[in-house]
Amino acid sequence: MLPSSTALPGRRRDHVQLDANECRRWVEQHHEGRLGYLSGRGPRSVVVSYAVVGDQILVQVPDYNDIAHYAPGARVTLAVDGEVEHTSAIEEVSVTGTAGHQDGNLRAPGDTVPTVQFGESWPAAIKTSIVTLPLKDMQGVRRRTDRRRLDERQDNR
Repeated sequence: MLPSSTALPGRRRDHVQLDANECRRWVEQHHEGRLGYLSGRGPRSVVVSYAVVGDQILVQVPDYNDIAHYAPGARVTLAVDGEVEHTSAIEEVSVTGTAGHQDGNLRAPGDTVPTVQFGESWPAAIKTSIVTLPLKDMQGVRRRTDRRRLDERQDNR
């Protein structure tokens, strides 16, 4: 990552706060995260595939999914985390905002191919919705892990 990262005040040295550009880059490089929202049965966190288009995160879900009904108009959080290649660190980025709803037609006039490719596709008979999340309110952290110690613990089992 960029040297512009700054250590979080009051935290251990192995935690580094990511700036907005680093957070955005992390989210753009990945396509799966956990969407947290409040359903009629309480808080939920569901793994979803997403695409980034401009300043929006798009999540395609079947209309029968709770996300299609409870997320639009509500405050939601998309958490994207994982290991940083060639390091012993993980990054965790969360994007929070008010979700919106977009027409499920992602085709430009005259196009036969959707302009957005999602990580998963739904059969034509399944009606889907696109839930949007502004790519604005982001927080991220890079944490060093002692990968060697974790591997040793697993070997001793």
